Amino acid sequence: MGQLLLWVLLIAPWFLLIPLDSKRVRHFSSVAFFTIFLTTIYWQMAEVWHWWDVTDNVFFLKNISSFNFGLLPVTTILVFYFTYSNVWLFFGANIIMDAFQAFIISPFIFQRFGLYTMNNMSNFGLFLLLLSLVPIIFLYQRWYETK
Repeated sequence: MGQLLLWVLLIAPWFLLIPLDSKRVRHFSSVAFFTIFLTTIYWQMAEVWHWWDVTDNVFFLKNISSFNFGLLPVTTILVFYFTYSNVWLFFGANIIMDAFQAFIISPFIFQRFGLYTMNNMSNFGLFLLLLSLVPIIFLYQRWYETK
């Protein structure tokens, strides 16, 4: 069941972008790929400092979960797409989504299905780690728009 979940998290989210305005989706695709880059660094740090261990993965990924390349960039695009014009809504939506991931999705879905196990990091630490990305990617998008 874990393998099915991994593949769904890698492929299915991309279909959510189909009904959206492709020009606006492209506008936010750069920040989505920047988010992938940053979270890839976080996954490498997690391996070195034993924050968590990846226990199940798709065959071509070793220590980074597949949702880093499916669900994560798509949700980044969706949040920017729907909330970027209102900074308070943007930060509020990110706080709620990061809390949902850290306190519900991580322990009750990802860990329960054996995708990874938390070691030297609590769910609150994961929440803070996720939250640390928000101002960075917001500022990146603002910078990107000035180019």
